[in-house]
Amino acid sequence: MSTQIDLLKIEKKAYHDSQQDGLMEVMMGVILMAFGGFFYSPIFAFYILLIIFSKKIVEFVRRRCTYPRIGVAKFHRENPKDAITGVFLFELSVIVIIFTLISIYGDVTDYSSWVNWAPLFFGMILVGPFAHAASKSGSVRYHGYAILSVILGLFFSLIKFGSGCTGLILYLILVGGFLVLGGLVIFVRFLRKYSLPETEVRDGSK
Repeated sequence: MSTQIDLLKIEKKAYHDSQQDGLMEVMMGVILMAFGGFFYSPIFAFYILLIIFSKKIVEFVRRRCTYPRIGVAKFHRENPKDAITGVFLFELSVIVIIFTLISIYGDVTDYSSWVNWAPLFFGMILVGPFAHAASKSGSVRYHGYAILSVILGLFFSLIKFGSGCTGLILYLILVGGFLVLGGLVIFVRFLRKYSLPETEVRDGSK
């Protein structure tokens, strides 16, 4: 039993160290800002490509900036069935909560009511990946991101805007921008804290 606990602690620490560069926040922020910025744009289809290649983009940067500084570790792969089940149950609970709120404060048959509460819906959806990252890494900052996403989602849902999706677009751009700026600050601090190892030049005289 003690060996299993130690392995879990080691894996959590390794994952925590792998997230020191802030690149996950940067990429997630870019995705959210792109989703909000191109919501009405005809090039919105390219947004799907950003999601598909997001992991490869992060991995490309990490191979050149992160891994040479702190190394790389392979993590235990989660069971896909468990992950899908967890995501489904979480999103279902979010839909139930939003449905209940609209039933109390609006009309569930009115499309505009769902649009008005969309920022809170997305804010609660974002709690999932942040909570998952927090449980795997033990980092407090992900709890802060989760709380902020819900608070801002509620804020933009309660404010009345002129056009339909204005609140949602502003929410996505604001939260995305916050994640990008926060991630870049973490990334710069990471680069300063861990300098590249100096390569020794062997000229045969040693």
